[in-house]
Amino acid sequence: MNTGVEPPPKRGMGCFGKGCLLLIASGILLVVGGIGGTYWSLRHVYLSDKPAPISETSVPSETGAPTPGETSMATPSKKSAEVRERLDTMKKAARAHEQTGVELTAADINALIAANRKSRGTASVGIDGSVLQAQFAIPLERLDVPFRNAFGLGDRYFNATVTITAPPGTNASSVQLSEVTLNGHTIPAGLLDWGIPGVGKSLRTYVIKYANQYGVTDGEIRDGKVILHTSGH
Repeated sequence: MNTGVEPPPKRGMGCFGKGCLLLIASGILLVVGGIGGTYWSLRHVYLSDKPAPISETSVPSETGAPTPGETSMATPSKKSAEVRERLDTMKKAARAHEQTGVELTAADINALIAANRKSRGTASVGIDGSVLQAQFAIPLERLDVPFRNAFGLGDRYFNATVTITAPPGTNASSVQLSEVTLNGHTIPAGLLDWGIPGVGKSLRTYVIKYANQYGVTDGEIRDGKVILHTSGH
């Protein structure tokens, strides 16, 4: 059962790459499926028969040379490698009890998404000042959730938006989702603390787990960036 809620590295504000996207999606669906009632409402109200439009970051070939007059830029794959290196450096600093920080732009997070075949094309992140919004359009067949096959939901899509604001000093225990919509329907934003049916643990449990793994003690969203800190203690 736990395979449906495996996230990647990071905490609530900066984990929007790779499997963390699937963690959020699976968790929301499990909560909605557990409390939201009938199979019909789950299939026709909260899920869709087609993906919502999403801005996809392309992943050009690493060996592709720029055409004459074109500015050479890092590909998403190279960009994601650079971002992962910065995150690994932060983890090492935290283990050495050194105070440090990492700033992640929307482009950084989207590069992580685009570089991974499981999340590529299923989500994108935008940051406007101090507000982060993640958009999802995930085929349910990609999510290992218990009711997918039992209820014949493999042909449906998880279309959602999740909005987060995080003032200075926000940590994994205090971060909140400001707004969550699933297929255009508002979901209570406090679902981070709801127990996941069949699992018991809440989504916040996994946020805290991966914050600890990377030594992230607090962070904030401002100036179009997710800023993560380690305390050095």
